[in-house]
Amino acid sequence: MEPKKILIIGAGLGGMALACRLAKQGHRVEIVEKNPVSGGRAAHKKVKGYSIDLGPTFVLMPGEFEELFTYCGKNMRELIPLQLLSPCYRLHFADSTYFDMHSNLPEMVQELKRYSPTDVQGFFDFLSYHHTQYETIYTHFISKPATSLAQIVFSPQLFDLMNTDGFISMWDHTGKFFKNQNMQLAFSFQSMYLGESPHTTPGTYSMIPFTELTQGVWFPTQGIRSIIDKIEKMTLELGVKIHYRKTVKSILIESGKATGIQLADGSIMEADIVVSNLDLPATYSKLIPSSQRKIMTDKKINSLKYSCSAFMLYLGVEKIPSNLKHHNVFFCVDYEKNFKQLFNSDEMPEDPSFYVNVPTLTNSSLAPKGKHLLFVLVPVPAKLKKNGQIWDWEKEKEAFAQFIIGKMEQRGFSHLKKHIRMKEIYTPNDWESLAGMHFGSTFGLSPTFMQSSIFRPQQKSEEFKNLYFVGASTHPGSGMPMVLISARTCQELI
Repeated sequence: MEPKKILIIGAGLGGMALACRLAKQGHRVEIVEKNPVSGGRAAHKKVKGYSIDLGPTFVLMPGEFEELFTYCGKNMRELIPLQLLSPCYRLHFADSTYFDMHSNLPEMVQELKRYSPTDVQGFFDFLSYHHTQYETIYTHFISKPATSLAQIVFSPQLFDLMNTDGFISMWDHTGKFFKNQNMQLAFSFQSMYLGESPHTTPGTYSMIPFTELTQGVWFPTQGIRSIIDKIEKMTLELGVKIHYRKTVKSILIESGKATGIQLADGSIMEADIVVSNLDLPATYSKLIPSSQRKIMTDKKINSLKYSCSAFMLYLGVEKIPSNLKHHNVFFCVDYEKNFKQLFNSDEMPEDPSFYVNVPTLTNSSLAPKGKHLLFVLVPVPAKLKKNGQIWDWEKEKEAFAQFIIGKMEQRGFSHLKKHIRMKEIYTPNDWESLAGMHFGSTFGLSPTFMQSSIFRPQQKSEEFKNLYFVGASTHPGSGMPMVLISARTCQELI
C-alpha cells in the first residue's frame, strides 16, 4: 500500500491506538489534540498527593491490549504490570446483603451456594450458553468492520447471529438463568458500563459479565494512566507527531471528500485521510457545517439515543469501611424506578445507585501514607432537567455532592464527611469540555439494538470520502477493549 498522510483528531485511546497501527504500516500520521495531554476520557490528575484516574478504572479483555502492543513489536506484560482482582467486585444490595463476583470458578460456586444456592445450576447454564455464543459474537459481530446490512444478511453465520438474544433485553436474558432477582441484577447491571439500562440493552451484551467471569477483571498496578502513557510513548517511537493544545475548528470538505482540517488559529493541515477520535455525533455537528451534511443532519444527530452521563466524586479520605473491595457497586432500594428516572424521564434519581472504586486497596502509593482514594461514580441523565429547565451543574454540583456523601454515610461510610481530606468534582459539563462528548454523554451512543453492529454509525463516513471514525460512538461500541477493536477495524477499512 502506498503511504498516505493521515490526520487523526484527538489523542484518546482510540486515536493513539489507530495511529500506532497506521504508522507501523508505514503511513505518515499526525494527531491533533486540544488538551495539553493525551488520554481523552482516560485522563489523569494529581491533587494533594493523590493520583487520580478520572475515567476508566479497570481492564477487561486484556488480550486486546496485548494484541496492540504485540502488533507494534512490544511485550505489554513487561511494560505494564497487571493484577487480577479477586473478587472482581463486590455488589452491595439495599437489603444489606452482598455478593462477590469471582473469575475463579470454585470461589464463584461457593459464593453462589452462600448467597443463592438455587441459582448454581443457572450459573452453569449461563456459562455454557455464552461459551457457545462467544466466538460467533466476537468473530462476526464485534471484531469485523460492520459495513452494510447485506454483510449480515448474506453471512453464513446469520442463523448463529440471530440466536444471540439480540431481540430481548439483558434483563430478560438473565431472567432465563437466575431465579433470585438480585442475581438477575448481578448479571445484567454491566449494561451500565455502556451507559444504558439492562432493560433496553440487547441480551447479546451479556457477553460482558461472561467475559468478566472467564477472563477476569484486571488493574494496572500503577493505574490506568500507566497504559495511556505507554501507548503514547509507543506512538511517538513509531514516528507519529502529536500536536497538543491545538483545537480543530472544522474538517475541510471539497467535492464530498475530506481533504484536511482547519485549526482555531486559522491554519490549515492537509491530508489524504482524516480520522476523528472525537465523539462521532460531536464531530458531525461541530466540525462539519450543516449545509454540507445530507445524511447526518442536526435532526438525525439529535434523534440518536445517547447514554447516560456520570457525576464523579474523587475523595481523599482518612478512613474507609472494612467491607469494601477494590470495586464496589451500591444498589438503591428501587432500581427499577432508578432506571426509569435515568433513561425514560431524564430526572435526577431520588435514590441513586453508585459505584465506588478504592484503588488504594491494591496500591497504597496512589494516596498519601495512611490515606485512601475513593472514586465515586453516580449515573445521571445526560439531558437532565429541573422544572423544565436544563440542570445548571455549576450551580447545583456542590449540593449534589453533599447529597451523595450523605447517601454513602447511610450505606456504611460512617462519618465520611469529617474524614474527607481531598475532594474533586466532575459533572457532565466537564466530560463534554474534557473529551467532547455530545450532551456530556460519558459513554457515547447507547448500545440499543438499533445502534449496534451495522445499525451503529459507521467508521467509514457514509457521505464523505476519506473520512473515518474511531472510538466509543462508532463500531463496535463503548469501553476500552471495544475502542481498541475499533482502532483495528478502522485500520482495516483504511
